[in-house]
Amino acid sequence: MKTVGAVIFAQNNSSIDYVKLAIFAATQIQTFLNIPVSIITDSSDWMLKTYPKESTIFDQIISIENTSTSNQKRFNDGTLSSKFLEWKNLSRNSVYELTPYERTLVIDSDYVINSSVLSSALFSDHNFQIYKDSVSLSSWRDNTEFKRINQFSIPFYWATTFIFEKTLEVKSFFDIIDYIKSNWQYFRTLYSIEVPTFRNDFAFSIAIHLMNAKTAGMFAQELPGKMLYISDRDLLISIEDKKIKFLIEKENHLGEYTSVSLSNTDVHIMNKLSLSRFIDGGSGV
Repeated sequence: MKTVGAVIFAQNNSSIDYVKLAIFAATQIQTFLNIPVSIITDSSDWMLKTYPKESTIFDQIISIENTSTSNQKRFNDGTLSSKFLEWKNLSRNSVYELTPYERTLVIDSDYVINSSVLSSALFSDHNFQIYKDSVSLSSWRDNTEFKRINQFSIPFYWATTFIFEKTLEVKSFFDIIDYIKSNWQYFRTLYSIEVPTFRNDFAFSIAIHLMNAKTAGMFAQELPGKMLYISDRDLLISIEDKKIKFLIEKENHLGEYTSVSLSNTDVHIMNKLSLSRFIDGGSGV
């Protein structure tokens, strides 16, 4: 029988403890999907010293080298606070070699599993599944950036969450991502991507386009449901008894929010600082 499990990448920067987020994400996965979870991190020694008890939740702790770069990204914390922090995002293409499982769910540490919706995908016949369609919990924002990698180009796919099986075809896909990363400025120009910094979402989108021979092919199958997300300009309030509560930024009202709640639903919480506060003390506000 094939081994099935999840992996979470966690590479800390000066203000965000991704390991802490990964520990919380792992508890959610085990609660709702009941599969083993491994962590891929450049902070394994620090993690074992800081979270000796909590670290036992992981099936395996997989160490990678620190991929510190000059990449900086603005991290918002609601509408009134933001900071530029280091952004480590260059290891995702290595997951094919790093995962200890034959069939793997990969999630970002800020993706909160709060339902069993992905259970069927874990045991389907598809070799590669990912989200393309997405829904923001804000009804007024322009979210065209998550539809195509530019307004005239190929569809946007989320590298936030995906499931793959180790096959030669899927290995070729990750080899292509590695090549795209190594030649990012060329592919950025070819696909008219305005953002200079390498992004996994863009690389995955381009690689899927190439795997489909630049047509509407069938390499990537859609995961169940849609990718739901909140912006980092929104805030998490709480996660309790399958219910998640948020404060969503109001249009044209800086610093004001609308309360929204979801039940039995997975959500990508882009405001990592708010998620971190919730894990620490029960409220992300």
